[in-house]
Amino acid sequence: MGGRWSWRGLALASLVVVGIVIVGWARRRPSADEVWKQAQVDLQAGRFEQAQSAIEQLASLRPATPLDHMLFAQVAIAENQPDQALEELAMVPDEHYMASQARLLSGQIEIRRKRLRLAETWLKKALAIDPDLVQAYRELIFIHGLQLRRAELNTEFRGLQRLAGLSFDNIHHWCLLRNNSWEPGLIVERLLPYLAADPLDRWSRLALAENFRRMGFYLEAESTLEPLPLDDHEGAVIRIQIALDRHELEAAKEGLARGSPDDPDLARLRGRMFLAQGDAGKAEPFFRLAYMADPDNRDTILGYAVALDALGRGKEAAVIRERGHHLDRLITLILRADNPKGDQDAPLLRELASACESLDRYEEALAWLRLVIGLDPLDPHSQRRIFRIQRAIKDQRGNRRAS
Repeated sequence: MGGRWSWRGLALASLVVVGIVIVGWARRRPSADEVWKQAQVDLQAGRFEQAQSAIEQLASLRPATPLDHMLFAQVAIAENQPDQALEELAMVPDEHYMASQARLLSGQIEIRRKRLRLAETWLKKALAIDPDLVQAYRELIFIHGLQLRRAELNTEFRGLQRLAGLSFDNIHHWCLLRNNSWEPGLIVERLLPYLAADPLDRWSRLALAENFRRMGFYLEAESTLEPLPLDDHEGAVIRIQIALDRHELEAAKEGLARGSPDDPDLARLRGRMFLAQGDAGKAEPFFRLAYMADPDNRDTILGYAVALDALGRGKEAAVIRERGHHLDRLITLILRADNPKGDQDAPLLRELASACESLDRYEEALAWLRLVIGLDPLDPHSQRRIFRIQRAIKDQRGNRRAS
């Protein structure tokens, strides 16, 4: 009997010891927040296996939170699992304070995968949640710069300038891309992989076709445009330009007949077609419409001036040509500034500001002058010019709202 009680006592003692161990382990068991923090440390240190283990541990401790989904996405990115990362990021609700960062990260993942159409969608969602998200503007500038979507680029550079001081390179690209184009052979090579990654990427398709056209590769341009319907506006503009380049006026007429008579892009092409037929009277109103919509388009300026001269309206033509001279001056200065010491050349920066101001590009002029002030904070002339240009920007914005 004594032996039996001894074994029973041993069993009871063992249970007590196990209980003490369990209680002690429970007390030492890390909280979910501690596991999350350690996972971040492991992730940053490149210890991806430990970070992955933390994810499994977190799943056993609590339902996944938005911050957990962000962590899971970061680990998936590190392990080259972009689809899994996008799924996790999509689980972060719009009302969460990390939502804009989640959408931004989704856009960056898609850029890395060369899927610009999807990247743009995520980046715009990020800005809809947080209009002050600087990096989203920078990523959109990359996309729209590659596709040479000038109107969007102008809006994004303005947004970036509102939030952060623009660098010399930022302003240089802003001015350069307002009117100039990339070297077509180079940009074709860059665009091809993007369209291969996402054949539904309409904007990359259009940009590729336009650059094929500029190179004179008309068959390649037409083949690139083939998946787009005939009523696709930007696609139709390129098709008509190809017809005009080939001097196929009947084909150009057919394309123009399908478009709106008030469309500025088609107006420029209509003006070009009538000039080719020697009819300046019909060309002039179309060039005027195109010029009112985009007074910095070189083809419009040249065509408009030629039509006005042909109609005996030399003084009006001289005004139009003067704007062309201002554009030429700005382009020359932009090319001069493209050197390793351009950002330190205060006189050149002032000239760039003046050239932009002569074209009513006040925001760009202001950006150049701020670089001058960065070099010489006590420059009174530039300070006065900044004040004057800021007033001009305010008036310009007021006129836009009124119209």
